[in-house]
Amino acid sequence: MPRLFLAGLLRVLAIMLVASFAGALLLRAAPGFSSDERELNTGLSSQSIQAIRQEHLAQSNIPRFYARYLGSLVRGNLGSSLSLNQPVRDLLRDRLPVTLRELALALLLAWILGLGLAIAWQMFPSRLLKASTEGLSGAFISTPAAALALIFVLLRLPPLWAAALLVFPKIYRYSANLLQQSYDLPHVLTAYARGAGRARVLFWHVAPSALPQLIALLGVSISIAIGVLLPIEVVCDVPGIGQLAWQAAQSRDLPLLVNLTVVVTFLTVVATTVSGAAQRGFTERAA
Repeated sequence: MPRLFLAGLLRVLAIMLVASFAGALLLRAAPGFSSDERELNTGLSSQSIQAIRQEHLAQSNIPRFYARYLGSLVRGNLGSSLSLNQPVRDLLRDRLPVTLRELALALLLAWILGLGLAIAWQMFPSRLLKASTEGLSGAFISTPAAALALIFVLLRLPPLWAAALLVFPKIYRYSANLLQQSYDLPHVLTAYARGAGRARVLFWHVAPSALPQLIALLGVSISIAIGVLLPIEVVCDVPGIGQLAWQAAQSRDLPLLVNLTVVVTFLTVVATTVSGAAQRGFTERAA
């Protein structure tokens, strides 16, 4: 067990390091990296403009910048945002709880809607219900996050509802297929043959078989929700890390963007790793 935990921890750290370095490298390769809109201010002196250019020059060598960043990170220093002139730690302390709260509520709504519709279709099978749920999930699964967020801005609806509507189709479709496959298992067919009702079959025979896969789906849904929520925060002006990442990208704020990449990667990898471990645990216990 300790060896598995250590291996998982090393895996998380390795993915975080690779993702943050790749993010820094991509930003450095982006057009206009060395330019800065602050230079357009006619009130700046030549010394101020030179100082701005020196800031970008210090970031131009990505390996050197990343080595310094890792050294500061080991000491607990996340650096300072060049565009906002604030410590990155303070920015994350203010913005990250907002995103985590929106993420948790959006996931809760998405699971209630997605899993609820999948269970309803199994409990009350009908062509009309199936066509309605398939049509609803198909409509939202093909809708861009920014487009739906703009509609929610115009209607003045909570942004987390938009995130929930974009995540629920994945949960519904996977859950519905999983439950349908579980109904074809021999012990479930035997329970039907013995006269068990739909509710008893679902909660006593189908649900235990589908639980490990649903736990794995939980980790995947967290990753999906993060990817959906960040652009929604930008469009809906939610003061979370999505809006912060957009500002960092626009300003070519490398220290801030690298730290945000580390945070998002950490949340994603930890969610999938924990759900995967829980899935293996349930599977081994059932076996």
